[in-house]
Amino acid sequence: MVSWATIQTVVFLFGPILVPKLIAIVRSVNVQKTSTRPLDSQTKFGLNVLTLTVFLALASSSSYFQSENIITTTGARLLLTPNDVLLRRVENLRLRQGLEGLSSRDAFLLNALKTREGRLLYAAYGPKPLAECAWCSISDPSSYLYYSAATIAAPHIANIATLGLVTSSLSSGVMRSFRVPATMAGLGIALGELILLYNHDLLQNTQATIPTEINWYHWRLLTYRGLAIAIVNCLLGVATYLAATGRYGFGGVSDLEKIEALSKSLDVGLSHVRTSLFVKSTTTRNGSSLNNVTEFWRAEAANRRSVASQLEDTKNQVLERVNLNSINDEAFKFTSNLIDAIAATKGPTPNSKDSNGSH
Repeated sequence: MVSWATIQTVVFLFGPILVPKLIAIVRSVNVQKTSTRPLDSQTKFGLNVLTLTVFLALASSSSYFQSENIITTTGARLLLTPNDVLLRRVENLRLRQGLEGLSSRDAFLLNALKTREGRLLYAAYGPKPLAECAWCSISDPSSYLYYSAATIAAPHIANIATLGLVTSSLSSGVMRSFRVPATMAGLGIALGELILLYNHDLLQNTQATIPTEINWYHWRLLTYRGLAIAIVNCLLGVATYLAATGRYGFGGVSDLEKIEALSKSLDVGLSHVRTSLFVKSTTTRNGSSLNNVTEFWRAEAANRRSVASQLEDTKNQVLERVNLNSINDEAFKFTSNLIDAIAATKGPTPNSKDSNGSH
């Protein structure tokens, strides 16, 4: 177990780095709440799948769904309980469970637990390798690890496949942007469990003096595995939700998608240019087609000149029919009358009164 002193050391080391970043994220989320957008159907489906995997991972970390530990269930001790006592306790346990007695798997497992090394391997790798592996040998402990590799990798492969599905091309662009980190996290969990199990010291439990000091490494790794998968998938779901709703971390189309769209538009433009050049080259090389094109543009130019000439003639005819001088005179008279009417409504000006008094 991790000691309290180790936890305090980690908090003191990484707290000043992580806390400001968390505060900045929270502030950014609060600022962007006003510009949120709804989730699309693809993102909702991916989030539902991630939520299901989180619940399954948490369920697998509980002891109810883990393999049975016959030593702790029967109240025996790992290295001190004699074999015959352990055998009778397991028989009584099966009878209490409504079974007729020991099964062939129980018999094979109890036979492997007769030795001290077998019990140490049981604490490290669980009951399945000792009860099922026919080619494993107690003299070669690594053989049990090789046999357990497939069982260990199966849930990780399922989790990585799930992460690949929710971040594939079938999902939304937001979830696709998390494909690389999600896959790396899934692979990291699997590799971490294998490394921890490979570096485990089998003789660690020989130094335990009381039952609470026994390190049931197999069952502890099952708990850690479920919690790690649940945490990774939960973080991926939270990050996807924040990015998809516009609260944090995603500014729209990714750079890769922009490059792909630009390359597609360039390909379309290039195809149009090539088609135009091909048509032009074909027309130039074919005499009849070249004559047809030339006649077309000559007729087009003649039509344009005819239209321009008609517009000019129409303009001149309109100007001849309209007398601009009379229009100017009428406009001047109208303006003068309008000014006189405005002056009459206001009455005499102060300057006019002064001039009358002087006379």
